[in-house]
Amino acid sequence: MAEILVKEYRGDVVENVHYGSIAIVSSTGETIAYTGDIERQTYMRSASKPIQVLPTLLAGLHKKYNLSEEEVTICNSSHWGSNHHIYVLQSIMEKTGLKEEDMIMNPTISTSATPLADKLALGSKLNPVEGKSRLQHCCSGKHLSLMMLQRELTGKVTGYQLPDSPVQKQIISFLSMLSQTPTYRISLGIDGCGVPVFALPMRNIALAYAKLADPFNLPDDIREAITYNFDCINKNPEKINDYFTPSYYVNKNPDLLMKDGSRGVICMAIRSRKLGIVIKLEDGWSDEYQGIIVARILEQLQYDDKELIEQLKKTYNTKIYNDCKDEVGHAEADFDIHIEQSYFDELFGNAEPEEDDSDESDADTADESADSEDSDIDSSIEYEDMEELEDDEDTNETDKSSGQKNSFESSDFISTLLNMRGKKARSNSEHKPVTDHNDMDEPEDIDEGPEADEDMEDEEQLPAEERARRRAIRDRRSILGQNVVLPSSNQTFIQNPMTDPMRPVKSAKVISTIQNNDAEFEVFDKKDNEDNKEQE
Repeated sequence: MAEILVKEYRGDVVENVHYGSIAIVSSTGETIAYTGDIERQTYMRSASKPIQVLPTLLAGLHKKYNLSEEEVTICNSSHWGSNHHIYVLQSIMEKTGLKEEDMIMNPTISTSATPLADKLALGSKLNPVEGKSRLQHCCSGKHLSLMMLQRELTGKVTGYQLPDSPVQKQIISFLSMLSQTPTYRISLGIDGCGVPVFALPMRNIALAYAKLADPFNLPDDIREAITYNFDCINKNPEKINDYFTPSYYVNKNPDLLMKDGSRGVICMAIRSRKLGIVIKLEDGWSDEYQGIIVARILEQLQYDDKELIEQLKKTYNTKIYNDCKDEVGHAEADFDIHIEQSYFDELFGNAEPEEDDSDESDADTADESADSEDSDIDSSIEYEDMEELEDDEDTNETDKSSGQKNSFESSDFISTLLNMRGKKARSNSEHKPVTDHNDMDEPEDIDEGPEADEDMEDEEQLPAEERARRRAIRDRRSILGQNVVLPSSNQTFIQNPMTDPMRPVKSAKVISTIQNNDAEFEVFDKKDNEDNKEQE
């Protein structure tokens, strides 16, 4: 279940609360921290833009048209339509020959001229453009990127917004690869600007951003495109939204990447920690709360940029005023993320500083018991990891003796993605593999029944309490390292039985218009399952 992230006070009384969820995942698929329901199917909205631009970069179109780093950055952006944004967009059109009238969205005013800009502490310093145009739409940079690639693949720019267009097929393949989500598990909708928008579990979105932070097991050309794009954003942080916004301050730090999306979505990547973060507010109200939410997360992760954290807290004015312009309250972020203690142990080399516990003898006993259990779990993980590594060595020797080439050596990345399916993941010598420990103890206060792993689509018909219980089980498994994605030196493959494409899915519904005849997995309905069992 979602938890309270932000409280609005009127006087000393909490008048309103904003619920949400947060998932923090490592590039090797481990759920490092969370709060709320991290299995929630969530639209990425504009937070998918740093992934949507990757096929354009991989095709080398930024080199073909001699695009600057500023111009590449604005292809990732939800820019605010200020003068400096329009200048860069016009430069892209001059270099590429693309036309504004070919964009599918309607003309609009600049975001920097809307009430949202007034909520910024320094919003009055922005420089909006007068009137309306398609270039002033916050997604115009993304559309130019899509139009470039569509013309390269088909000879014309029209149709780039269609789900079955070559451009959209490449984008969903990239998203599937980075998030380790089969394409049939990615739901499609239509975004505000008219192109497809993608929904997948929050934990998988966080994994995709972790791969942007640490693309360690991806092909060289894809890894180079991700790194180059990350660097471009860091060098031009004002092109993502505008000056003085939370993303402006975050993206100034070369260790961080932040991209927000409409209706309460915020995503981040931390290079030094190899982490991806996704935040979703249930009511979609996030703009003026972005700074305080991100600041609180960074504080709890003990991130060392204190100046950035303090800047984020005052980016938007969180004071509440009445119609008389009197200050009558304020808003504040008030939540704790559940962080696995071993994360800090590995990060800092030892446990966090001990607190004064002179009056907590009972708590000490409980802690010692918990430490003992954690030690047993760690030993179990180490033992199973060694077995996995031994299996990997045998597999690697077989591959070498057969002379089989790495599937990622192919220049056709779409074929590469399809070839990944059904193959065994192998560990990477630089990253500790994560094993699926289905025999781990669940928390004692959760009564897990045999139906807990049933298809998630069936949950919607269950009572609210039962749905909450199952989600609590999945969240607990995630934080313990269960049901996560296994990394590999040359490929990644889903090991989660809830999302494994080789596992038949009950009552599967078509949630995507993407047609992929070469896919190596099938989706069965209930009748097909019964027929298959009879044949077996």
